Amino acid sequence: MATQTNNSPSGWVGWGYFAGFMMMLAGILQGISGLTAIFKQQFFVVTPEHLIAFNVTTWGWIHLILGIVIFMAGLELLRGAMWARVVAAILAILSFVANMAFISAYPWWSITIMIIDVLVIYAVTVRGGELKDVE
Repeated sequence: MATQTNNSPSGWVGWGYFAGFMMMLAGILQGISGLTAIFKQQFFVVTPEHLIAFNVTTWGWIHLILGIVIFMAGLELLRGAMWARVVAAILAILSFVANMAFISAYPWWSITIMIIDVLVIYAVTVRGGELKDVE
């Protein structure tokens, strides 16, 4: 029977890596959504009054910038930085809110990213501390 020592990572360390990779994936998806909104506004079949306070191009820039920051936080999360866990949770919440507001423009895409955000929040708040011990 194998016992776990204090220096070896637990089986939950996978949640930390999962959160890092999901953050990177969410950042890429967020960036694609942003670039689409910036360069091809006609892709989203929504009138300006159905978006909250912004036009499609402004939402595109918000999604693009948020996607880049989320991707970079995911990279740092894979390194096990404690500050990256806090930033990851905050960015996942911001991404969730941004996609909730964008849901009228592209529902399936927004719902997919919102699900990823919920999984990332779970991984960094409940199981994220496992990564710092792996270094």
